[in-house]
Amino acid sequence: MAHPNNDNWVSVLVGQEVEMPLPSSIDEIAPARAGFDFSHLNQDLAPVAEVHENVVLRSRAGFDLTAEIYVPEGTGPFPVVLYSHGGGWCVGSAEGLRRPTRKIANQGYVVVNLDYGLAPEHPFPWALEDVIYAARWVKTHIAEYHGDPNTIVISGDSAGANLSAATIVALKMGTGDLDNGDLGGVDVSFNAAVLFFGVYDFPQTLLRPGSNAGATEMWWHLAYLGPHFATKNQHPFVSPALAPDDVLSTFPPTYLSVGCEDSLLPQSLEMTDKLGWLNVPVRLSANSGWDHAFSYADHLLPGVSEEFDRIFQWLKGVLA
Repeated sequence: MAHPNNDNWVSVLVGQEVEMPLPSSIDEIAPARAGFDFSHLNQDLAPVAEVHENVVLRSRAGFDLTAEIYVPEGTGPFPVVLYSHGGGWCVGSAEGLRRPTRKIANQGYVVVNLDYGLAPEHPFPWALEDVIYAARWVKTHIAEYHGDPNTIVISGDSAGANLSAATIVALKMGTGDLDNGDLGGVDVSFNAAVLFFGVYDFPQTLLRPGSNAGATEMWWHLAYLGPHFATKNQHPFVSPALAPDDVLSTFPPTYLSVGCEDSLLPQSLEMTDKLGWLNVPVRLSANSGWDHAFSYADHLLPGVSEEFDRIFQWLKGVLA
């Protein structure tokens, strides 16, 4: 059963009992970011051959789009995972996700762990443009890091899962009205998608906010989409589950992982239904006893490492 608020999973991640206040304005977002710094979880990180921090992919309007890139042991070229962190489009960082992303890299993937622009300073479509640009950057530059530009997996959690799915949609529908930078003509396709506890249908988050009451109004809608969010929240670049069937039918094989105690469980159920109905190879893993962000803490929650093993086994089969 989903929890009435987010105290449960945040308490697990920070290692002590906390009470999460309901946000009342977007002015609270920037001061709250320090409380969502999960870099203390970066202990006993999986070994990799190379770590490249603060790699600048693009600069615009005084903001550097950066990523951390992890190269595994062995001889490449390696398949690539482009990963976008969660945090309600407003908080979070690549550094806070080193534990799961290094775990992925250790399995033989070059991981591009992205730091996209956060709202409200960078509202929609900025973050989506960042992920799209990063996908094109991977296509053109990842060979410099021993990655295979023809084998790309797109992945992310929560808001990052939304941005990953929206990137697939946008690249299919066309990105002409977005800021494409200098890579607008680069063609990118994905071999697979791995999406953790994502948001895929924004209007449903208002109808069924569950433990995200407060955040879904202030962070997800007002901060990310702006004051006129009702004009945007059904757009396929915001709500990828609402994309036309001919777009959804082109999704790559997709793995959706979610906890049964997460109030976003219905989002993964809906996305699975949409993709499955269109004969997209899709696998849903709904895990009892887990709330949001379980992938951040495989060392704290029993069974999470086994879920990663299932994902790695699935990926090997898909990429083979």
